[in-house]
Amino acid sequence: MGKKMNFDRNERLLLAACVAGVTLTIGIFGYAQDCGAKSGPDAHAKYQVKPAPVWTKDGELVLPVDWRRWVFMGAPITPNGLNDGHANFAEIHNTYVQREAFDWYRKTGQWPEGTIMLKEMQHVLPGDGPGGSRTEPSGNGYFPGVPNGVDCSVKDSVRFPKSKNWGFFNFGHHAAPYAATAKEAPLNKCAGCHIANAPEDMVFVNFYKPVLTPLPAPVQNPLPAKGE
Repeated sequence: MGKKMNFDRNERLLLAACVAGVTLTIGIFGYAQDCGAKSGPDAHAKYQVKPAPVWTKDGELVLPVDWRRWVFMGAPITPNGLNDGHANFAEIHNTYVQREAFDWYRKTGQWPEGTIMLKEMQHVLPGDGPGGSRTEPSGNGYFPGVPNGVDCSVKDSVRFPKSKNWGFFNFGHHAAPYAATAKEAPLNKCAGCHIANAPEDMVFVNFYKPVLTPLPAPVQNPLPAKGE
């Protein structure tokens, strides 16, 4: 057993004051942390998926790492050859999302806080066929060439309330390497189009529904009849 400690009245008062001071300090610190999570220039919502978005102290988005290992949702294409030579995005749009966000959407029909939709643009190989198409062993069509830029959108209802909870970022519309960080794009660059046209939560889910919809269970072969 430890040795019993005896304190006189002044020592007991001093000890009580120290304990009260520590308790008050911890309480204030906890309150400040709680407030800081909800307000201030660096505030952000609690992210529900990993890998989560990473921000610089100036609020720029850090380019995600190894996104080609994420879930590949689809590749819409709007080639110049079908848009009088002036398509807004004249490439294949390889679209990726974190696996946790993908799984969450399949279960709930909602994109969680921290969802990153990443598009890596990819040139089509040049051709002299109709609409700029080319001929390959599989036939006439559009075929992927070199990558040509990265765009991201991030769901964060605290950071981006003015653009319906999503921020949009461009890391360069050119060949790799891409920029390490990116500022939020102006509303009229990307968010405005999504606000006006995206059918669901700022996302063109109509392009990705086949992948977002789980496959039905395989058809089981019937048991063979007797004598077969």
